Amino acid sequence: MIKNIIFDFGGVLLDLDPVRCKQQFAAIGYTQIYDELGTAHHNGVLGRMEDGGVTARELCDAIRDGVRHSNPDMPMPTDRQVIAAFCSMADGIPSYRLDFVNELREEGYRVDALSNTNPIHWGFCMRYFIECGYVPSELFGHIWLSCDMHMSKPDPEIFRAVLRESGYEPDETVFVDDNETNCRVAQSLGIHTYCPPVRTDWREEFRTFLLT
Repeated sequence: MIKNIIFDFGGVLLDLDPVRCKQQFAAIGYTQIYDELGTAHHNGVLGRMEDGGVTARELCDAIRDGVRHSNPDMPMPTDRQVIAAFCSMADGIPSYRLDFVNELREEGYRVDALSNTNPIHWGFCMRYFIECGYVPSELFGHIWLSCDMHMSKPDPEIFRAVLRESGYEPDETVFVDDNETNCRVAQSLGIHTYCPPVRTDWREEFRTFLLT
């Protein structure tokens, strides 16, 4: 019997546009973005940002260093341009998804969030929650962010940490993530998983999943 539902954020609740993000970074001269921007986890300075290893200022400085190395004739991007390019990854949250999360919470499920993210993206996306009429801390019982935990999916230790902190039993818990690798790692620890197709309305299918 499922009692606990842990949602990924990007790709599950939040729509993402990685192509636009790559284009925006390339436009300011940071062509390394094509090697660094991943699906499950980013590489390079973006990955270190996600793991809480660098600050926003350090990120901007590292991007400028990358531009100097690969495109020295380009004008150096400002902090504002770097942050705008980074946040262009976010493409909004359809309100029905947060309504659905709230419905599950009101039905008695313990609803949490576990996300590979960083302070810049998380802060930027607060506007989407507000537009939908929600506050993350009120919608989710626990919010686990990779930048705060200094570890990220698909490292199995992040799932072990979530189980330890929450006290959840794996066989009473389902993890919802759009990345199959993350789901396989969670499954290896006995956690149920559901991997919804991105940019789809998966509510009915997930309801059926919970009942099987």
